[in-house]
Amino acid sequence: MRGRFYSAGAFLFVMLSALVLGGLTSPAQQYLPEFMNSFANSCSGWVLLVSLVIWFSRLRPLPASAAGAAAFVLMVEGYRIVSQWRGFYYGEPFQDRFTVIGVAVGPIIGLSIALLRYGTRAWRTLAVIPVSTVLLGEGIYGLTVISETTSPIFWWLMIAAAATFSLLVFWRQRPAPKIAVPAVLLIMLGAGTFWWAYSNLDQLLASGS
Repeated sequence: MRGRFYSAGAFLFVMLSALVLGGLTSPAQQYLPEFMNSFANSCSGWVLLVSLVIWFSRLRPLPASAAGAAAFVLMVEGYRIVSQWRGFYYGEPFQDRFTVIGVAVGPIIGLSIALLRYGTRAWRTLAVIPVSTVLLGEGIYGLTVISETTSPIFWWLMIAAAATFSLLVFWRQRPAPKIAVPAVLLIMLGAGTFWWAYSNLDQLLASGS
């Protein structure tokens, strides 16, 4: 019973934190330094925020997976609510394309962060793949597709964060080559897939509607 109450409290912590953090990203786009303002409306920035919230919640893998989806949805809603308070219309509730994306990728992010805490050595190593994939993939996307309208410093920081995060986990877990090599290859493959999908996001969403 005590564990259930803890899980419920941790889940509530995730939801409230996500709503508040999503709301803060709206003014952050205006007030962060120019080289960092992409953090507020990038996949990388939001993935990092959700990952930190899930980590500090200490949720087990299954509830963390559900919390990951809920967190992304509520971040979008927090952003929408605060943006409208500030006079910027951002669409109807729960109908944004990033809500759909959040429902799809949120469980993967939530599960991977929980596995970093509770998984075996092999699973902790493999758990770096989702977050590192997003950071590396969007970093490359930022440098190659939207470099003329955003600061390259932020995208280089995300690429560095992907490498640092992966190397730190590998160093702590000391995985066997049969685990480490596929993990690195999957990060690279995932980053390339992210770059392609994000570059063609409008077409992909239109074809799926």
